[in-house]
Amino acid sequence: MTIQEIVKRSLQEIRTRGLQLTPEIYNEIFCRHARRSNVILEECHKLDTYLKRLSPEIRKNVESRQVSTVDQLVQYLGSEIMRCDSDRSLEVIQAYVLLVKRLLQAIAMLHNKNAAEMAEKDRRKISPYLEKSAIDEIREHWNRFVMEYDESFLKKLAPYCDIETDDLETMVRELVKVLKNREKGEEQDYSLVAQVLTAALVPSIASGMNDEIATVSAQIRANPELLTSQAMVEDIRYMIKKRIELDKKAVSTQMTELDSIIEHINQALIRVITSGETNYDAICKIQGELDEVDLQHDSFQVIHTKLLAVANSLETETRLLSEEMKQSREEISELRQKVRVLEEALRKERKRSSTDTLTKLPNRRAIDDFIKKQEASYKRYKDDYSIVLFDIDHFKSVNDTYGHDAGDVVLASFGKMLRRYSREVDFVGRWGGEEFLVVLPKTGKEGAKVFAEKLRDLVARSKFMYKGTRIPITVSGGVEDRKSSGNLEEMLKRADENLYLAKEGGRNKIVA
Repeated sequence: MTIQEIVKRSLQEIRTRGLQLTPEIYNEIFCRHARRSNVILEECHKLDTYLKRLSPEIRKNVESRQVSTVDQLVQYLGSEIMRCDSDRSLEVIQAYVLLVKRLLQAIAMLHNKNAAEMAEKDRRKISPYLEKSAIDEIREHWNRFVMEYDESFLKKLAPYCDIETDDLETMVRELVKVLKNREKGEEQDYSLVAQVLTAALVPSIASGMNDEIATVSAQIRANPELLTSQAMVEDIRYMIKKRIELDKKAVSTQMTELDSIIEHINQALIRVITSGETNYDAICKIQGELDEVDLQHDSFQVIHTKLLAVANSLETETRLLSEEMKQSREEISELRQKVRVLEEALRKERKRSSTDTLTKLPNRRAIDDFIKKQEASYKRYKDDYSIVLFDIDHFKSVNDTYGHDAGDVVLASFGKMLRRYSREVDFVGRWGGEEFLVVLPKTGKEGAKVFAEKLRDLVARSKFMYKGTRIPITVSGGVEDRKSSGNLEEMLKRADENLYLAKEGGRNKIVA
């Protein structure tokens, strides 16, 4: 619906209801029709914008008074200002001034020459009657210090001692020990550290490891001195992340297996209760089935042992008196409750497994689930929807030039931009690697292309910073809507093909 149509409907409603045409009444009715038509206008969200700038306490008071317009908000804030205690405010300001001076004095005592000089200079400037421009100048001064501060010089000590950026005193003590050892003629032996490190790289739960981990482990074992190399340190960090991912996948698989085992025990125990005099034989059979279960991790083995103990307890009770077996229904109910608790824990684990750990966005599994729901809605109600497949241009060169940590920062920052500039109804997820996918419900191809172009332009104009260095980033995108495709698979294929055309056409483009 266009703006002209919304205006026409708003005026028609005012005439129909016999309302007086005032700016307040017109604005309320106009914004209501705009929201119903999924038209986002800045003037209709001014109240929300102002509320976000208030403190949580003031925002809570405003909401409790059912403030619905900007004028009402101004009236409320004005009344609150009239009730302010100026003497009390002055006391608070003076207390903050004293606190800032003490903090700057404390900073001057730290072991950083630039910070000490800045702190001492600014401490002399602070006073209760400082102009706002002067306060802003001091704040900007420290903002630049924080943004430009580079602690990479500490990494030069990595070959000699552990880097403790939060505890320099401990790091200095360790460094002194190293220097004393060298004075005694002792040489560093990294072979033992290499053995421990290569063992740590191997997945602790998963049955195997990939070629990258195997290659790095072989290099460290062959030449332990590589541990002093910064490049090897970065590779080890990357390998540790790989190991954790493999372990997570193995845990998820075994938890699913455990879920199946518990359900099997539950059904078997129900059969035992109703089997009368054959209880003893049935319980013995359950014990035999449990003994055949092979859980690879110790924590799962502990659960397995506890379940065996439950079966042994039921066997003992059956031998003593078959009548007591009937009373064990309460114990069975408790076991069912434990199963429900475990199922809830498994449900939460599955939810975590549907989230990408780096960007905190839904992963490919979650995206597939959402698209299936959109597809069902399309087939039932013919509600069109579109997808945009984004890809960060030359991402490999970012990793090669600035390192994998910088690449992770770029991925996480782009993910935040997608969430920030997407609608609340849109679904944003990481498709894989440097690819992201956005699902736009009730949106045709043209609307999806406008959204994609907006994101592309924002990324090209944004500053992606890593350790004080600006990394130039652009993205390409492929757009497709459901109505133009024969089925879901064809839509995904066309979006991928459009993305390919955008990259082949020079990148930093959107093709629909």
